[in-house]
Amino acid sequence: MEERVDLGPCQALRHGGETRRWVVLLPGRAYPTRAPALWFAREAAMARGWSALEVLGEPGEHADPLDWERRCTDRALEAAADSDQVVVIGKSLASLLAGEVADRDLPAVWLTPLLTENVVIDGLGRSARPVLLAGGGADPTWRRHAIPAERAIHVLELPGADHGLQVAGDLAGSIAVLQRLCDATSRFLDRIG
Repeated sequence: MEERVDLGPCQALRHGGETRRWVVLLPGRAYPTRAPALWFAREAAMARGWSALEVLGEPGEHADPLDWERRCTDRALEAAADSDQVVVIGKSLASLLAGEVADRDLPAVWLTPLLTENVVIDGLGRSARPVLLAGGGADPTWRRHAIPAERAIHVLELPGADHGLQVAGDLAGSIAVLQRLCDATSRFLDRIG
């Protein structure tokens, strides 16, 4: 089941499944939730019986991309608030909200988090709930040495993958990255419950 939802500042798609467990999918600046990494992360969650609330749009199309992302995130999390379990899955720009997600005591999967930004590092360090970070070795914003040494942070480093989680000029390599991402997301969700 797929249903369009008006969240105010943005539209979303609600995908059926287990209604007590939800993943909330957040786009990157120019990486919508319909792009491969987020699409397949959603599919991995739904294969495990989770429902999904997918924020539609691209923050980069708005005058203040981070403000738009924040408002959409707030509304999406409010829409899923009655659930037993909520996990945030966000791409790149959305990782600037890692501290706000941690303050809500939510687990998260951050795809290509902006590890060049102190607000992301500080936010990750505040998380008491499990966090999965997935980034590529060919991504200039992926700085593994900057990841806080927290026991709740799990890391998936994808050698050769760029900021779009693709391996330039290597279709089979890019598909392998997606497979590893789906497997890691599935294991992460299984640990959370």
